[in-house]
Amino acid sequence: MMKRLTLILGMMLLVAGERALAAQPASPVMSRFEFSVMATDRMRNMGFAQLKVEARSRPSPVAADYEIVPIRVSSQGRSDLYLYEGPMPFRIVETAPVEGAGGVRAVRMLGALTAQGMPPQALLLLSPDPLAEGDLTVLALDDSVAGFPPRHVRIVNLSGARVAGRIGDTEYATTATQTTVPAIAVESSVSVGVAYERQGSPTVVFDQSIRVGESERVLLVFLPPYRPGADVRVRVVRDSVPTSDTMEDS
Repeated sequence: MMKRLTLILGMMLLVAGERALAAQPASPVMSRFEFSVMATDRMRNMGFAQLKVEARSRPSPVAADYEIVPIRVSSQGRSDLYLYEGPMPFRIVETAPVEGAGGVRAVRMLGALTAQGMPPQALLLLSPDPLAEGDLTVLALDDSVAGFPPRHVRIVNLSGARVAGRIGDTEYATTATQTTVPAIAVESSVSVGVAYERQGSPTVVFDQSIRVGESERVLLVFLPPYRPGADVRVRVVRDSVPTSDTMEDS
C-alpha cells in the first residue's frame, strides 16, 4: 500500500512540475528586417516602437522597454531605410515631443503587423483604415531582390478604386481589396497604361513608355484623388538594386 501511495505521489509531483514548466512564459521570438515606408499622403508625427537591446531577453516587455524611432512618411516615394529588431507585432505609432528632453514618445498606436516570418527587406505601405477612422492599414511587400528583382514593374493600388491597364503585352487589374499583382518582368523600355473606373466608364490617367535600367525596378502606386471628382493619382517610384556582378565583387 505504501509503495502504491509513493508511486501516485511521485506521478502527481511529475505532472505538477511539467505544468509549472509549461506555465513559464517563453522568451519572445525576435524578428529582424529592414524596411522603407510609403503612404497615400504625407504623414507627420510618425514612428515605430523598437524594443530596447537590454529588454530583448525579457519574456514580457512593458511599455518602458520600448524606444520610439521617428520615421518620415510621404506619398512621393520611399522613405529612408530603417531596421527593426524585436518581437512581433511591429507597431506604427503617432508621436509627440518629449517635453524638456530630446526624442519623441508614443501617443497612440495607428497600425500594426502581426505576421511572423517577415522578409529580410520589406516595403510598408500605409493607407487609412476604412473601418476605423484615424487608424492605418499596413501592407507589407517583399522588397528583397528575390521578391522584387531588377527589370521588374510592381503594381500597388491604394486608391480605393478599380484600376486596370497593361504593362507591355501584359494586362493587369486590381480592386480595392486585391491591391497588388505579382511583379512583371520588362525590357529596358516598356509601355504602361493605367485606367480606373469612373462613374461606370474607364478613365485613362497614364499612358506612356518608361525606361527601366538593368539594375532598376519600378513601383507603380495608385493613390486616392487629391479632392472629390479628381482623378486617381499615379506615382512612378524607381530604385536600384545590386546586380549579380556587383554582388559577386562585394
